[in-house]
Amino acid sequence: QFAKRKRYLMNIIHYLISIPICIYAHEADHLLITQVVTQGDAAESISIHNPTDSPIDLSNYYICDDEEYYKMQTEFPNAMAPSHFAHGFTARFPQILISAGDTLHIVLNENYSEFYGEDFIPDLVMYGSGENSMLETDANSFGLGNDGKIDESTELIILFKWDGDTE
Repeated sequence: QFAKRKRYLMNIIHYLISIPICIYAHEADHLLITQVVTQGDAAESISIHNPTDSPIDLSNYYICDDEEYYKMQTEFPNAMAPSHFAHGFTARFPQILISAGDTLHIVLNENYSEFYGEDFIPDLVMYGSGENSMLETDANSFGLGNDGKIDESTELIILFKWDGDTE
């Protein structure tokens, strides 16, 4: 009973936090990270919103948890995984579109239903093996293990676009 009440309260809090973001996001002309869930391991997720009037192709978009993400461009091809080799991640989006006004949900743990329940279906799974999975940028770009990837007190999440051009 307590777990259900906690999940319900967390959903309300996430909803209330996202209202002002969505209201002000309509003026933006690029993708926005609108929610990052850091606790517990099965709940870790990232939500990305497209506030524009057009769909956006995500095939040249990346997400990383390291401030040196730019090294993919400046030290190519030797830095295709700039995040920490053990507990970091650098991932490329598969060839999908995010519709105008839509929000895309990425979970980091394939056991997300332990927290969110069976009714929630994410758009992408960070460390999954199916066609709705994020793509590694290099052999070690997902780090070691898939649990507890977003540190709630010291982590940052970077969403960036790169067309592969090094100049």
